[in-house]
Amino acid sequence: MTDSRPSLTGEELYTALRRDMIDSRVQGGTVLQEEEIGRRYGVSRTPVREALQRLHQDKLIGRKGRFYVVASPSHDSIRQIYEFREAIETASVALCCERADEALIETIQACLNDQAEAGHAKQFYEFERLDTQFHVLIAQGAQNELLRRQLEISYDQIWFSRVGNLVSLPDYSVEETLAGHQRILDAIRRRDAGVARAEMYTHLRSAILLSARSRPQGRTSTTPRTPRKKKPAPTP
Repeated sequence: MTDSRPSLTGEELYTALRRDMIDSRVQGGTVLQEEEIGRRYGVSRTPVREALQRLHQDKLIGRKGRFYVVASPSHDSIRQIYEFREAIETASVALCCERADEALIETIQACLNDQAEAGHAKQFYEFERLDTQFHVLIAQGAQNELLRRQLEISYDQIWFSRVGNLVSLPDYSVEETLAGHQRILDAIRRRDAGVARAEMYTHLRSAILLSARSRPQGRTSTTPRTPRKKKPAPTP
């Protein structure tokens, strides 16, 4: 009996693999086997190799000898991009407090409600997509096209890089992310720009701290030196 499922192209398999990797919260270091992927999705090796090469280009996976492995988020790359976002998003959320109308605020709340549903259903790919939408809607509320565009560029870098898979880290908390979003939105509702700035800063800074905590123990840039034993003083 032949398999009646339509065969996926490399691009389609790339999308399916990326979604499944995020939904399953596949951790860094997990080996990806070409044959196993082919069996699971019912495709030949050609689209599997095309999809893996695309994932490798986007730095979601790396190489370990002959095998592809899921990449671990780089602390330095997370730090740099989130520090950039701190500058952009603390400014945009303050302007959103001043300029957003009530209809947009309700749209942001609806987005957050949908994100909560996706998180509780463990649909983490959708959870991350709605996370992006939440922040972009706030930038839209700032009514500053330059800020909004710069934020969208930074999210392109996050989404198509290993940084976009923060949800796979062992210490990542869906509930903490949702609570942070709600605190930001509550401050926007009150038109409290100072609190909104502080909540946004704390929310983004937590991603940097999460990355630092999740690094394997012992991998530090410098290794403490063992103090040398003093030579005994010469006997007079």
